[in-house]
Amino acid sequence: MNPHQFVKVFDIRDTSLLDWTSSTGLILVPIGIAVVVIPAIFPETLTLKDIPFLRIQALQSRLFRYGFASFAILMTAVVFANTYPLYQRRTALVEHNDCRVVEGPVEHFTPMPYPGGHGALESFSVAGVPFRYSEYVTTVGFNHTASHGGPITSDSYVRICYDPSGSVILRLEIRDFGGDPPSRRSDRLK
Repeated sequence: MNPHQFVKVFDIRDTSLLDWTSSTGLILVPIGIAVVVIPAIFPETLTLKDIPFLRIQALQSRLFRYGFASFAILMTAVVFANTYPLYQRRTALVEHNDCRVVEGPVEHFTPMPYPGGHGALESFSVAGVPFRYSEYVTTVGFNHTASHGGPITSDSYVRICYDPSGSVILRLEIRDFGGDPPSRRSDRLK
């Protein structure tokens, strides 16, 4: 490696939309569909086992089952509808070099505390531009905190391509980065 060479650590173009959407909805949709379909196909089996909330005859049971399935599908659709345009916009910013770029040493670095840092954000600034993120907040951008093995430290020298709307990191390069190669780390950047 050449001295003072930048190493790409994160690029939103290397991620997929599924990295930024909630897997909870994707899990609840099949469960909701199963809760509706299984009693319709096998009503006698479920009533033989005497599972009251799944009995097909009860109005409350139907309301619960259809309500659960509807909520799961609606929640997933809303999350997708909110995330997809943002993901597309931010990916396009990087593709067309329309994002803002700042380069310099990391200043005022405050790591997210571990454990129990659910309410805190990791923060730092570069050349007066502030950045804040957390593992627990979906930002559709870089959010890999130092307390969870993230690459940024107080002595990092970085080049950041960011969305000026919210200062979200879309591409992160660290000079003389000596950590794990990005190819082995990609699954942990989510």
